[in-house]
Amino acid sequence: MKFFSIIVVFLVLSACGSSPSSVLPPVELTPLTNKINISRQWAFTAGEGVSDFYLKLKPVFKNNTGYVVDYNGLLQAFTVTSGKVIWEKNLNIPVSGGLTLADQTLFFGTSKGELIAFDINKAEVLWRTQLSSEILSRPTISKNIVVTKTIDGRVYGLNIDNGTKKWVYDRTVPRLTLRGSSSPVISNDVVISASDSGKLSALTLSNGKLLWETTIAVAKGRNQLERVIDMDIDPVIVEDVIYVAGYQGRVAAVKMGSGQLIWSRDFSTYSGLYVDAYRVYISDAMGQLWALNRYNGSTLWRQDKLLRRKLTAPEVQDSYVVVGDYDGYLHWLNREDGQLIARKQVDDRNLNDEEIDKETALYFSRWNNILIRPILVNNLLVSMDRLGHMVAFQVEKN
Repeated sequence: MKFFSIIVVFLVLSACGSSPSSVLPPVELTPLTNKINISRQWAFTAGEGVSDFYLKLKPVFKNNTGYVVDYNGLLQAFTVTSGKVIWEKNLNIPVSGGLTLADQTLFFGTSKGELIAFDINKAEVLWRTQLSSEILSRPTISKNIVVTKTIDGRVYGLNIDNGTKKWVYDRTVPRLTLRGSSSPVISNDVVISASDSGKLSALTLSNGKLLWETTIAVAKGRNQLERVIDMDIDPVIVEDVIYVAGYQGRVAAVKMGSGQLIWSRDFSTYSGLYVDAYRVYISDAMGQLWALNRYNGSTLWRQDKLLRRKLTAPEVQDSYVVVGDYDGYLHWLNREDGQLIARKQVDDRNLNDEEIDKETALYFSRWNNILIRPILVNNLLVSMDRLGHMVAFQVEKN
């Protein structure tokens, strides 16, 4: 019943946030003359992407090689400079959790609750460990310990060599949550984990002991939907300060050592945030992009011309902030004032009537959804939509 409720809530929220409706349609894009030159460097299709599933299978990169996996377990290695596939391995595994690369080993989770370690040199599975439930987050690694989280709220510490369980921290999950799960982050032998109950927890890396816990979001409202809170975005740590946010909760800066709030403000997001030396960039649940002062949370600018386009988490490329949207567009904005600078489409093929049901697409353009944040790697901006269409763009400097 719990998992059915989770899916129902997600569908309701998706209908409001990413598809046209008679009540709150997404803002239509107005003509825009690009103020910067953006060139398409390469493109290829990574298996079937995530198809109809709401999964964030983000590729990972090392030097000039990228690695990507689709929801069926097709694992591919490709060159960053050309997008040429180097090798591929079909594992026939229902992958649900994004990739993490440590040395020569890829780690990822499955919908059946398995955490898998894959050797990229030998092209074989090293070990697989059964955990308590589906894994939607990315594993995090430090000092030979793999930390991962399952959707039932448990955080695990595993031996990196063989996958044996060293410790587990259990946090109760509310009956209704969004479909998603934040990834733990590690700093100075401390694991920081955000829970679906609105708590931010600090655990010891060695044994999973709770050091402190801080409430970031509190349920409000008269019915269950109004009281849904969630923290599905990954915390970001900069200079011993943790930046975190959640759905129908708050965005906050928290002291790493004690869990004490430095500042907070009401906010609702399910996509993610980016932190630079001065600002916190964050996409809210209504499709507005914000730049906040990193030190006190005050608003520096807000861009509302992309309302209800279900924006991804932001990425920074040179002088620009970049986000993707539900219809397959990438938007470049000025970092200083949030003005829209340029726009490109990830999949620019001309689909014919046999390839797409246009009446269905009017209500939910699932074919073009960009679910993961754009990724900056080797001066290229790489983006991928839900069907696995991956494209690399380069901003040509004047």
